[in-house]
Amino acid sequence: MGDFRNHLFPDEKTPLYQLFLFMFVVLVGGALLFSLTVVAGRFIFDTDPNFLDNAEAVTGPKEAAFMKYILITQQVSLFILPALLLMTLINSPEKPRFPDFKPPVLHEIILVVLLAFCLFPITGFTGQLNSQMSFPEWLSGVEKWMVEKEDSAGRIIQMLTTPETIGTMFGNIIIIAVLPALGEELIFRGVLQKILARLLRSGNAAVWLTAFVFSSLHLQFFGFLPRFILGLVFGYLFLWSGTLWLPILAHFVNNAVSVAAEYFQSGNSVNALPDSKLWQFMGGIVFPGFAIVLIMLYFRSRHASVPAPEPTKKETNG
Repeated sequence: MGDFRNHLFPDEKTPLYQLFLFMFVVLVGGALLFSLTVVAGRFIFDTDPNFLDNAEAVTGPKEAAFMKYILITQQVSLFILPALLLMTLINSPEKPRFPDFKPPVLHEIILVVLLAFCLFPITGFTGQLNSQMSFPEWLSGVEKWMVEKEDSAGRIIQMLTTPETIGTMFGNIIIIAVLPALGEELIFRGVLQKILARLLRSGNAAVWLTAFVFSSLHLQFFGFLPRFILGLVFGYLFLWSGTLWLPILAHFVNNAVSVAAEYFQSGNSVNALPDSKLWQFMGGIVFPGFAIVLIMLYFRSRHASVPAPEPTKKETNG
């Protein structure tokens, strides 16, 4: 296993080589595994997956169960398993197998939870801005397609996050908060961001590009801006703290609170803003925005003395 690993996934390979391996493992291996699970789910739940193209058809418990199955297998096959495989094979054998899971200290955990709550008014406000995006007339067809995709995704999410019992709510938290927080942070921050940092020789550029990819791949175009902001926050938390547990925690809190709010507020989203003029809500984001800046500056200064990872032999030799 060691010789095979050193031949195919050596740490000394160039970052560009590692990026191609990343795309192959995720886009080929992960996509193939996910496709197989979808086919298996069709027989397990006796449901035609084509109903996913028409969210209005998702009305029965069988379709809802199949949708939850899809969300679970998507996270496992496209994110969690590929990320763990790449982390195991790409990291240098002389270093710990999972070096990015250093346990954070208690006060930093508290700061990240506070940070996650402060992000809600920011993402709500930017989501309102994003939803007012309009296209020129010659792109009206693209805009219509985006609106239809957004409405379809919204109906599916609402169906999943409006549970009848508190037990169902906790099940939704596992599906919509625990698994995405773990899987998406592993693959985007734990693997892609690190590869891009080596490739671009810039941690900042890697954070911004990874946040762009992270938001784009959600395919909810009118929510691009708030997800991009979340991606930046998660990325800098990892860059400045050196541990994946903090962005995982922030991601979890963001998703879990939204799911819980759907249950306790009877379907009113925690990120939703009333249909009023945007300037009326700008005062409500000043304090959270200030708190976010202070917390992020703490992490930047707290970990400024942490040495950068040593370049690989291939990078050193050019």
